[in-house]
Amino acid sequence: MGKVVVSVDDARERELPRVSVKSGAPADGYAPLTVANRRILLPLTQSEFDRVADLRHRQRWAVIGGVGCLVFGMVLARFPLMIPLALAIAVLSLVLWVALWLMLRAYLPRVRVEGARVELSRVHPAFAAAVTGADT
Repeated sequence: MGKVVVSVDDARERELPRVSVKSGAPADGYAPLTVANRRILLPLTQSEFDRVADLRHRQRWAVIGGVGCLVFGMVLARFPLMIPLALAIAVLSLVLWVALWLMLRAYLPRVRVEGARVELSRVHPAFAAAVTGADT
């Protein structure tokens, strides 16, 4: 795995090489990622993009399900078992959200924004070589 430094403007304006940061294959598009209140676009293949979108979709539904169970449990509070059951499901939804967040973090490269630079680590060597070749 490699490590590269690019400018924030390049990462925001789709100026990175069209090589997947994950596999080194030709990228089909860009996946948005927000780091330090800056939107960074990472080049990915379609299957990698679909995986990221699926993980984010599951995260959203974990939150919606947890909140929905809490509300439903509070509405049915006259039944003694409903509140503990709703709390248990909400806690499980929170655990699921954290697990999905960790999976997403492990799947995508590590991104750190420092001023006008973006440091990408755990990228494919082919992407690192394409960035280095593009900078010269």
